[in-house]
Amino acid sequence: MRIGTLQLFRQGVNSILEQQTRLFRTQQQLSTGKRINTPSDDPTGAAQLIGLSETAGVTSQYQNNIQQARTRLRLEDAALGAVVNNLQRARELAVQGLNDTNNLEDRNAIALEIRQILDEVMGLANSRDGNGNYLFAGGRGQSQPFSQPLPGVFSYGGDQAQRLIQVGPARQVADGDSGFDVFMKIPDATGATPYEDVFTTLYTLATDLEANAPQGATLDQLDNAIDNLVEFRASVGARLNVLGSQESVNEALLLQIEQTRSTIEDLDYAEAASRLQQQSITLQAAQQAFINVQNLSLFNFL
Repeated sequence: MRIGTLQLFRQGVNSILEQQTRLFRTQQQLSTGKRINTPSDDPTGAAQLIGLSETAGVTSQYQNNIQQARTRLRLEDAALGAVVNNLQRARELAVQGLNDTNNLEDRNAIALEIRQILDEVMGLANSRDGNGNYLFAGGRGQSQPFSQPLPGVFSYGGDQAQRLIQVGPARQVADGDSGFDVFMKIPDATGATPYEDVFTTLYTLATDLEANAPQGATLDQLDNAIDNLVEFRASVGARLNVLGSQESVNEALLLQIEQTRSTIEDLDYAEAASRLQQQSITLQAAQQAFINVQNLSLFNFL
């Protein structure tokens, strides 16, 4: 078999270029700290990294959703707690107003405070979140939920929808409650109607006191309203616990993803440094061999 000078030359150049490519790849790995810099470095590993990156991105979005839902639920919890405190104060005043030792002037003074409580409760029921959306408007966050178009007439401008937030692959959490269910759908203690809203209860209490004719049934109605609000507040607390639990699950998954990514992608510096030294020696040997082969020509002896 005859091997021509040109073939020897090409083989020598290709060998040097191949060694230079390997050396360059190792140098690049050492400079970036990553074993995989291009898909060709490890096609299987590169595909795994893409999948891990997508999973990490989705999980990070779940974490952002949790933060947003937690913020709204905490605002709702604070608003409900303030309303409960106001209703408990209203109940104390109602008990005071029922005392027969009070005259009309005393009851008018009590009624004045009750109306102030009504205004505060109305303001709390129309609370907004940091984005300007109403907490208790259901799915109509931009619409003011509660208003008083006429004296003693209270209306609800939201709906009864709940916005479900995805906080995990198979878990959703409602980030709020319909104001209709919270403030309007209070069982009527007298049984005259199915429900009575909390605003009407406070308005009626104040009106009866101003007429010097307080009604004992108002106490039962206030108790129903307080119980309803406490129940919703407990639901908010349960959802906050769910968010905390899911947040821990998501954090553990993100940590696992990072560890897996590190195993696939991160470089073993000791191994790479050793490989770089070996590849440098191999390249030098290929260059020296190429020089020697170049000198093996008959023309050098003529």
